[in-house]
Amino acid sequence: MCDNIQELANKYRSKRNPNLNIKESIDSLYKKSIKKHEQALIDAVAVSISVGEIFLTDQIDYSKITPQMEEAFNLAYPNVDLNSLADRSPEEIEGFLNAWKGKYFEVIVRDRLNDGDWVGNIHLEPGQLAQLGPPTQPGWDLQILDHGTVSDELQLKATESLSYVREALERYPDIRIMTTDNISDLSNENIISNGISNESLIEAIGSPMDDLLDGTFEELAEDVLPFLPLMIISFTEGRQVIMGRKTLEEAFKSGAIRTTKSGISMAVGALVICLDGGILSIPATFLTRIGFDIAIGRYNKMKDAAKFANKKTELIKPLLSYYKNY
Repeated sequence: MCDNIQELANKYRSKRNPNLNIKESIDSLYKKSIKKHEQALIDAVAVSISVGEIFLTDQIDYSKITPQMEEAFNLAYPNVDLNSLADRSPEEIEGFLNAWKGKYFEVIVRDRLNDGDWVGNIHLEPGQLAQLGPPTQPGWDLQILDHGTVSDELQLKATESLSYVREALERYPDIRIMTTDNISDLSNENIISNGISNESLIEAIGSPMDDLLDGTFEELAEDVLPFLPLMIISFTEGRQVIMGRKTLEEAFKSGAIRTTKSGISMAVGALVICLDGGILSIPATFLTRIGFDIAIGRYNKMKDAAKFANKKTELIKPLLSYYKNY
């Protein structure tokens, strides 16, 4: 038994580079293992990126939409579903944002007044209530009711344009205007600033739509990255053919297998998203793709072991007839 163990040790020792110590030999084996699975790792990263680009980009971030913002959108666009903005172009979305911002400004002013806060130089007395008018109401945007009777009316303008404010005042000279604090000329007592900046309104309304308002580079990336796994597979397999490491037939076969694995992995990621897994779809996609190679590697080892056992069994079978005679 000891002789057999010594023979096995000598066999493995002969395969090890004599110029490397034990630590270096282990590092060498580790690097070979990484190299062996490098292709699977690259494919796993590619499909994870692809799933993220296909399913997790160009979405409305509903966590940033407050009840006030949602109410403002419904007031500005009573016949438009907020979810439909995800399917519109950046130019169309920009058009929606301006009117949404204006109505959001109105909702904020109404709620602050009804909460008892000072808005500009206006503060509600006991028994008074601020309410918004219908979207088609000309002239005033907000009424202040005193025990049900109209006490005051205001125009609300979320803008940086003083000329626009003056034009509105000229059209309705008897209705005061409350604006954001961007209007620099406040000499007219009928123009009231309320301390809310136009920039803060734009930022608040635009923040949930950031993913939908991509620039040219982002749009290009979103068009290309969903096909990243196929591009990488085509490039790496083609490189193997050019370098003479694979025949064209072998490259096609290998590419088809890798594409199938990647496709199934992406389907798993899509399923996780459908189950409201969100960002969990990315690790699920990655682990599925890696898992394929691990499972297939183990299957191949078991198959090789079975072949080896069958081969040895065939060698032993002739001995059975010999020993039956004893």
